[in-house]
Amino acid sequence: MTTRRCLCPDVVRGQELITLKSSATARAAAKLMNDRRVSSVLILDENEKLCGIFTVRDVARRIVGDNLDPDTTSLSQVMTKEPNCVGARCLPHTALRLMQDSGFRHLPVTEDGTCAGKVLGIVSRRNFFPEEETLLKVEEHLWESMR
Repeated sequence: MTTRRCLCPDVVRGQELITLKSSATARAAAKLMNDRRVSSVLILDENEKLCGIFTVRDVARRIVGDNLDPDTTSLSQVMTKEPNCVGARCLPHTALRLMQDSGFRHLPVTEDGTCAGKVLGIVSRRNFFPEEETLLKVEEHLWESMR
């Protein structure tokens, strides 16, 4: 039998938050992601609250795909505003289900599960253990069987 785990501290712990302000340029974000070897940057407002997320996918689709100049395009123009979040006590498979159902690869974790809460970290698909992936597949199979 597996032990019930919560996102914090079982999945998210000791992360260095990679953040920028919404006024930063897309190039600054891309360079930061490249330098830190991450695929997303959390965007914070002047009060240090989460107001958006910018990912490598956004670089491809919203900058390159839309032929925008990364040196003059601010993150406020191309970030995903007010992204879905999960709370610190959220079960990993619940977060994984949200990511799967919504097509997210990255999901911010805040104290209360909202953008207004204190940002604690971020999870991506690679942060989950095989048992969470297995549970997700079992759930999907059960739902398909019930149809």
